[in-house]
Amino acid sequence: MEQMVVKSDDYNSESQVTKEEWLKILSDNNFMTNNYKYALSIFYLEPGHKATCKYLAEKYHTSPFSLSGFITGFSRTVQEYLDRFEITTEDGDKTYWLVTMLGNKVSGKLFEWTMREELVEAMTELNYVNSTSLYIDNLGTLIKHINKDIGKFKKDFAEARKTLANMKIMPNSQTLFKYDDLSRDWAINVGGGTEIQYHINLRDNIIGYGLGFNAQYVPFSNDKTSLELVKPFVDSFLSIQNSSTVEVLRNRGFKINLQSLKSMSEGGYNLFGRAVPLIDSKLSLIDYYSIINDLKGNMFELYKQIFELANELNMNDQLSNENSQPLITNSLIREISELLLANKNLVLTGAPGTGKTYLAKTLAELWGAEHELIQFHPSYDYTDFVEGLRPIQNENGEVGFELRDGVFKSFCKKALKPIEASNFDEVYEKFIDDLSENSLEFVTPVQKRPFKVEVTNHRNCKATPMYENASSMSVTRNNIQAYFETGKVNGWKPYLLPICDYIENNYELKLATTLDRDKKFIIILDEINRAEISKVLGELFFSIDPGYRGESGRVITQYANLQTEEDVFKEGFYIPDNVYIIGTMNDIDRSVESFDFAMRRRFAWKEIKSADRLSMWEGEIDDWVEEAKQRLTNLNKAIESVQGLNSAYHVGPSYFLKLANYDGDFDKLWTYHLESLIFEYLRGYPDAEQQIQGLKDAYNLKLGFDDDRNDG
Repeated sequence: MEQMVVKSDDYNSESQVTKEEWLKILSDNNFMTNNYKYALSIFYLEPGHKATCKYLAEKYHTSPFSLSGFITGFSRTVQEYLDRFEITTEDGDKTYWLVTMLGNKVSGKLFEWTMREELVEAMTELNYVNSTSLYIDNLGTLIKHINKDIGKFKKDFAEARKTLANMKIMPNSQTLFKYDDLSRDWAINVGGGTEIQYHINLRDNIIGYGLGFNAQYVPFSNDKTSLELVKPFVDSFLSIQNSSTVEVLRNRGFKINLQSLKSMSEGGYNLFGRAVPLIDSKLSLIDYYSIINDLKGNMFELYKQIFELANELNMNDQLSNENSQPLITNSLIREISELLLANKNLVLTGAPGTGKTYLAKTLAELWGAEHELIQFHPSYDYTDFVEGLRPIQNENGEVGFELRDGVFKSFCKKALKPIEASNFDEVYEKFIDDLSENSLEFVTPVQKRPFKVEVTNHRNCKATPMYENASSMSVTRNNIQAYFETGKVNGWKPYLLPICDYIENNYELKLATTLDRDKKFIIILDEINRAEISKVLGELFFSIDPGYRGESGRVITQYANLQTEEDVFKEGFYIPDNVYIIGTMNDIDRSVESFDFAMRRRFAWKEIKSADRLSMWEGEIDDWVEEAKQRLTNLNKAIESVQGLNSAYHVGPSYFLKLANYDGDFDKLWTYHLESLIFEYLRGYPDAEQQIQGLKDAYNLKLGFDDDRNDG
């Protein structure tokens, strides 16, 4: 056997396969799989018969790893089939792509590959792209092809279903679509009878496939009707119908009758799907793999999203008290959820870049909680957070002071509202704009006395009775909003009611009941330790204790005497039972003060470790994920070996997301992002330069953790 040796960075060599051999190989259907045919076809169709796997993956909605695997497998099999040559690098590593392609390094690990001239000539002579269409005489034939060609996705799908459906054992991972009734022209995924379904059909020479919502009769449906079983999946889809995943599929030609879906009754069926026509019972490989790639790609992502949301809806239906939580499959988020439910207050601490704020937001979304994020900083104080006097200028240009709610007090008021005018801000601004152009005239409800309404400099309303020397009365924005949201009349009732009636009758004000005792409100205090916490909280040091939630924790604030009668906290401020607090902090930050012990005991504390958050890389740096994991693990172990440092000084995985900006260049990641962080860790060390070099070597996988530079 001829041994060909190429340099490790050489992606060109003389051809080892003749055109005649390619003709024989391409014509052997026992040798050529659909995967091989497809990969060769899409390279062949490109100008110059060349492209990167990344480009083709984006064009054909697939994974670059799949394409790379197809070509690697094909090239290896060709080499074994001919059994007369072997290509290796100088290091002795076998290389297969050079059997089929010539390469050109574009950047990082990105290569542009060009098909061998002899292979192109053979494909042209055979009219290969057109001649490889699949003959689909019935649905069974199509499903047989799909189950064979969809590869390990069958296992991925089964594993996802096991988790999503809370199954104790793994479902069938050998088959995606089950089809054992030839009288049917449709099939669904194995075991999908009571869930959202992968659906495929063949009718009138047209293939239809997508996600099915089935309220028709299904067996083993326990005590629920078919409609009750599918309803959470329907509601979940409707809630994310404008998401990016759905939009991508819509751009691919996926459609659904939304009106039919919204009004679906027992026995109904709706499909969010796409149609692919056959021509003379033939399906081109390009069209065939567009189906395969959808099944494995964005359709699968949407399937999981809908299933997860449906699980939350099902769990919410089962909530029996406030301390119940939705079904959360991620173990870390579930632990955080349990801690927050039990303690009301929680601080997520840990190394920089571990995604603490992201976790807090994710939990709020999983709970269906209304949430708000505030970033603390050294100058943040009580007036920003609770309440304080703010300068204002009256209509005569005189400067005075007005009591204003801080962001936390406003948030707590929102948690107590029985009614919310969901678009009040928009409606009020439109009303004021219209009023600015033309004043309005009304009559009082009882005495029927006329009065005129105009706009003040501060965009409030000014009501003036229509007789000489009459004094004007102010009807403020807060008065109007309070009436719509609480029914309370604050201020001048004869003037307030006609104004509110006019707004309700002439503007599309949306009033929606939101008083749900289980509805939770989460306030996220980002970098909570960067402000002087006792200065920010003031009297709330007492009521923030989880044992004093609700009116039992009412405290009289320093501005209590300035509160208006309509203020819900007129008799004292307290934190409602349904308000939860999540703080995030890097506790190694030397520029801030630590919490005192009294404040610490009012919070539960959870460290977020770097190793727990590698999942954030999924779909972001797939091309470099294995090397990133090795480098991150190596670097963090080396950091722990430095005297004075520990796991709190780990580098978080979010730093490695920046690899996408540098096409996987790990050197740039170190130079522009990691080195400065490491320098701060080691500032003041007498041997800082040597330590930094040791950590860099660990990052570059050049030394073990017992290296003498890492002994500290």
